[in-house]
Amino acid sequence: MSSRAVDRRIRLLLVALVLALAGTLARAVWLQGVRAQPLSRLAATQQRQTVELPARRGTVFDRNGVPLAVGEQATTAFADPTLVENAGAVAAAAETTLGVDGESLYPLLTDKARAFVYLRRKADAEDAAALAARKLAGVGFYTEERRTYPQGSVAAQVLGFAGADNVGLAGLELSLDRALRGRAGRETVVRDPVGRVVDVLSETEQRRGRDVFLTIDHRIQAQAEDVLRRTVRHWGAEAATAIVMDPRNGEVLAMANAPSFDANRFGDVSPSVQRNRAVTDTYEPGSTFKLITVAGVLSEQLVSPRTPFTLAPTID
Repeated sequence: MSSRAVDRRIRLLLVALVLALAGTLARAVWLQGVRAQPLSRLAATQQRQTVELPARRGTVFDRNGVPLAVGEQATTAFADPTLVENAGAVAAAAETTLGVDGESLYPLLTDKARAFVYLRRKADAEDAAALAARKLAGVGFYTEERRTYPQGSVAAQVLGFAGADNVGLAGLELSLDRALRGRAGRETVVRDPVGRVVDVLSETEQRRGRDVFLTIDHRIQAQAEDVLRRTVRHWGAEAATAIVMDPRNGEVLAMANAPSFDANRFGDVSPSVQRNRAVTDTYEPGSTFKLITVAGVLSEQLVSPRTPFTLAPTID
């Protein structure tokens, strides 16, 4: 090969290197100068996230301080399909530890268009810990509060129930929801590419909901419900209602209905069983005055004077 051909190739290589460096420099100027602010905002939206910190719901007590509705800690398990490496393993592990249907879960975990899939909402902390111990890629956890009713069916229609998001859906849980739910907080965090929190930029503390003391005595309530159950069974009745009041001050000591239900499993019964017949059903004219009186007592006297607010006569 002649020296002239070699020089020509060297010159061509040099020109190519100069053009590549010039293109790289122009691209850097474009990204860091012209596109700097839009890209910075885009990066911030991908790295920063503002999340809501749910407030703990207030506890409902009977007149003696026995809890009728409380919040207990639970763990929600979720997955990010874009980070899941083995969808089959995650589905099988979730079925084994959390008791969910792995077959139905599998298609969701393989859908890369999704960034969030619930594995189990408000699972027992022990079950969630068993899943966490497997250290599966793409699986995460966060703490939530689960509303529970320690007395089961006692005063179920009066208390009502709160849903998955701890919002009151019926009974006193609904009418007192604004006071019981408290005020949620907010937290702005920075996450790394795999979703782990690396910094907390700002935080607004949540405010716990207010506790409520009722005039109901859970022992009298339970006894009244037991009598109604036996009465309905004996006479083959469709339903029965009983109200026990203190004649000295009008306080409601018990407001019982039969049939009743376990407030922890309110979704298993029909709306007709969930409703509080003492204040929702209509009666023959001879009992109209009694119904109006009871409805007024429920609105004004069901909440104990120890509670630092008054129950409004209407449901929000």
